[in-house]
Amino acid sequence: MIEAVIVHIIKDDKILLHYKKRGHGAGYWNGIGGKVEQGETPEECAVREAMEEMHAGIKNLKKLGILIFYDVYAEDWKVYVFRAEIEGEPKESEESKPKWFHINDIPYEQMWEDDKYWMPLVINELKFNGEFWFSGKKMLRFKLEAWTNDEKI
Repeated sequence: MIEAVIVHIIKDDKILLHYKKRGHGAGYWNGIGGKVEQGETPEECAVREAMEEMHAGIKNLKKLGILIFYDVYAEDWKVYVFRAEIEGEPKESEESKPKWFHINDIPYEQMWEDDKYWMPLVINELKFNGEFWFSGKKMLRFKLEAWTNDEKI
């Protein structure tokens, strides 16, 4: 199973999304993130990916959830979902183009199909676990659980 991270930066009533230019998720808006490298913690990966994808740092990293994705292009993924604050100004990179969206105008139709189910939990700072079954990039079904304390993560 591939381990990865995704980080969402929310400030006031806006969320920073990134248009992925290449790699996994190319052509979609998403948070920053990527694969956890050998010997790296998910938190270290989140910090590294922020610098690589938007040339800015992050702080106050808070793990909110773990998502398992089955059969996304014949691969299974375990994704640690974080919320963080940005340090500096996001800049476009070879991998992504950052853009702030009002939280009421998130472009779900240009994102992975599962995002519309769990992103509201990130926005509301709820803890969650979820499983999503795919066939390629088409979501087939899902199971999602959310709570307000730290007991399950």
